Amino acid sequence: MANIVVFLGDLLSSLGPATVLVFVAVLLLSLWALTPRTPRVNWPPGPFCFPMVGCLPQLIISGRRRQPTDLLPWYDTYGDIMHIKIGEQHMVILGTKELQQEAFVKKASSVSERPLWVYIFDRLVGKDGAGVIMNSGHAWKELRRFTLSSFRDLGVGKHSLQERIQDEARYLVQSMEDENGNPFSPRDRIGKAVSNIISIVVFGTRWNYDEPSEMLTNVDQTLRLLTGILIFTDFGRVFTPTKKIFALVDRLRELIAQELERHRQTFDPNDIRDFIDLFIKVTQEGQDPEVFTEKNFFRTIADLYMAGTDTTANTLRWSLVHMVNEPHVQKKVQQEINEVIGQGRVVKMEDKIRMPYTEATILEVFRMSPVAPFGVAHATSESVEVGGYTIPKGTIVIADQYRILHDKCNFEDPYQFKPERWLDSSGKVTKSGAYIPFSTGPRVCLGKGLAEMEAFIFFTTLMQNFVFKVPNGEKHPNGIEGINTGVFMPYPYNVVAVRR
Repeated sequence: MANIVVFLGDLLSSLGPATVLVFVAVLLLSLWALTPRTPRVNWPPGPFCFPMVGCLPQLIISGRRRQPTDLLPWYDTYGDIMHIKIGEQHMVILGTKELQQEAFVKKASSVSERPLWVYIFDRLVGKDGAGVIMNSGHAWKELRRFTLSSFRDLGVGKHSLQERIQDEARYLVQSMEDENGNPFSPRDRIGKAVSNIISIVVFGTRWNYDEPSEMLTNVDQTLRLLTGILIFTDFGRVFTPTKKIFALVDRLRELIAQELERHRQTFDPNDIRDFIDLFIKVTQEGQDPEVFTEKNFFRTIADLYMAGTDTTANTLRWSLVHMVNEPHVQKKVQQEINEVIGQGRVVKMEDKIRMPYTEATILEVFRMSPVAPFGVAHATSESVEVGGYTIPKGTIVIADQYRILHDKCNFEDPYQFKPERWLDSSGKVTKSGAYIPFSTGPRVCLGKGLAEMEAFIFFTTLMQNFVFKVPNGEKHPNGIEGINTGVFMPYPYNVVAVRR
């Protein structure tokens, strides 16, 4: 295949531009003429779709900046619900909270599948799916139930896990304090702090900040490569680094298998240490053996580690961006910390109810910089009507959460960082119905509780201990645009952490 691509590239480069355009036009028209006709569907409006390539030319042009805002001008032309084609794959994009609610909640029974027929997903999890993210049906429901139950057993939302997060927050503070007021990038140490929490939950262990973590590096590289609109098409076979992606995933499987074997050798059913022990326990008890398989075990662990590390870590990275850009907000948060917690004790989740401005600031970080701007792709299991239009079976459905969170109909001055928007006239926190950074419906992020717990304790602890500033002579970090791969993250930046 690579040789064919090189040959075609050499051939086309030897021809003049006019000849190439004629050649491409004739090729596309021929393919269109040979394409079998399907019954007319009442699709939502959208851009013109070419044979074979669909809307890829327009998407490449509109998305050249690779920002979550790239599609926003399309809504002005086509409306709040759009139909596009990526290659031959149909996709519908939902641009309002009402449409997302209709599709993902009211009609969830028809719009809760995953597009497992897509080549890369089929190769990674199989046509029947696996794990708690790329799975459907009975297996997905049972694995999700088991995972939520395991989280509760392991202390998510309880004092036991809170203490581990508090400990990790102190390690993070010490790591930043070691910089002695010199400029540094908070990126990697925040990533290790957050990954240590999910590692404690899943593996029962943590890593020191100065030691390399192959698993964290593997996950980071995989998420950077497993991105782009082409992964939803067969073009992904050629134009995405599939060999490297599959090699990384195979290595991740080996690392998880090593952890599984280590746990099996020391397993005690009367002393459950972590998520792996709970999984071993249910398999030994013979619960639903078609669901609790080693394949589902691997994918569930991978799902938890990937989703539980990169998302929360980037929320915290964005929080520091906004604090150095909005020093008056940082000062108000620290005043509230002084009044409620002071400097003499650690941050607790019980403090949150008495710290509305701090909570509002965290909500504004989630809104302003959603780390999963388009969520995870849904798919239709049957033909369904949404927004007055027909969405046939086998269509990918995506909610544009970035647009919803930046819609001036939902939030006044949506591109300004304003924690006050989350406070009512009495100063209490009030959440808008458009607050959907964790999605909604049956597929709502199952790590929502853990993510909110980590965000509050880590963020508040950092604000309790430091004043964050932009280093002298450096530009303020960009608070609107960032690196938009599978996860939306800030551009690299440095800060100075001044001890309070």
